[in-house]
Amino acid sequence: MFLNPIVAALLAVSSPSVGDKPSAAKYSGGTAARYGDLLAWVDSFSGAFVNPNVEINPSRLGGFGAFAAADIAKDELLFSVPRDACVTVSDATSDEDCGEALMNLLKKAGPGGTTVALAGYLAKEYLKMRELETKVGANNDGEISALSESFDEIKFAPYIRTLPWERGINEQEHVLFWEEADIDNYLKGSLCYSESVALRDEVKLGVKVLQGLVGPAVRDARGERTVNPLWTLLPWERDTATTASDVEGLEEAVVGAFVTILTRSFTTDVFEERLVPLLDMLQHSDTSSVTHSSNDAGGVEVRAAFDLKAGEEIYNRYQKETDDDEEKMPRYRFFTRFGFVPGASTSVRQMLADRNVLFYPKREEV
Repeated sequence: MFLNPIVAALLAVSSPSVGDKPSAAKYSGGTAARYGDLLAWVDSFSGAFVNPNVEINPSRLGGFGAFAAADIAKDELLFSVPRDACVTVSDATSDEDCGEALMNLLKKAGPGGTTVALAGYLAKEYLKMRELETKVGANNDGEISALSESFDEIKFAPYIRTLPWERGINEQEHVLFWEEADIDNYLKGSLCYSESVALRDEVKLGVKVLQGLVGPAVRDARGERTVNPLWTLLPWERDTATTASDVEGLEEAVVGAFVTILTRSFTTDVFEERLVPLLDMLQHSDTSSVTHSSNDAGGVEVRAAFDLKAGEEIYNRYQKETDDDEEKMPRYRFFTRFGFVPGASTSVRQMLADRNVLFYPKREEV
């Protein structure tokens, strides 16, 4: 289970190196605006590289994916993402708003707390960005570029804007987004039921812990004031203070952050869990179009695994390359972890409703 080490521990309980302001102008081509911002933002980091022949466009598999805008030769560098542009636990623990609290969490939880710390940090930054969008959007029409100076205090703003914070964004599906009734109606009795329920329970616990760790920073960003609930009994406090109850929107944001980590995170060759912008946008295929590895500076380099033709989509393989069938991820677990079933031509809900053998294996007749 992806999050099991977190449970017991929870119960026990830098700015980028950039030069000039990035511009998405050179990525206007066929790339959607917010992904043009993302490409420009990654390219602005010291030591970064984004191949000009790589575009981000709608994928036939749903959502967005990377494409070759021109022929690309085998072993050609597609992009190099410095460690500063990756979301790591260091970003969480060094955060001005809640870094100390998240560091204390890690001290109590150990390595199992990394995912919770990352989720809390991402959720907090997302809600702060939404608050800024509300403030600056009051005087502007349409979506404001994530490269705007309005979002300078949000280090990963262009990346955060592309993440699946709600069900359906980029056609993202995941059991963490489902209602409780749907879990029982669709999954009970299936191969993925127990894992899905356990995962949801673990995330609920994470949400409860993070309300106290990152919630105050969200309240501060909203101009709210947290006081002891006892004082709200006083008449003059009732309209001016916010009690230490759950922070509005934080639960949903934390769930979205967990979905992002489950579906997009990588563990490097030095066993560091991180989110790698651009690499995590590649759609899945059993035949990967890329190879990726860490460089001496701690960044990630992604190269073409074979010659790519103009217009061809660039894929990554989500599970380990192996000839050992026991080490391959079962198709039904792809849904639990990533929210989809590779090669499926119908929706997962329809497959479950039809009691597809992928989720409900037929018993052998005696």
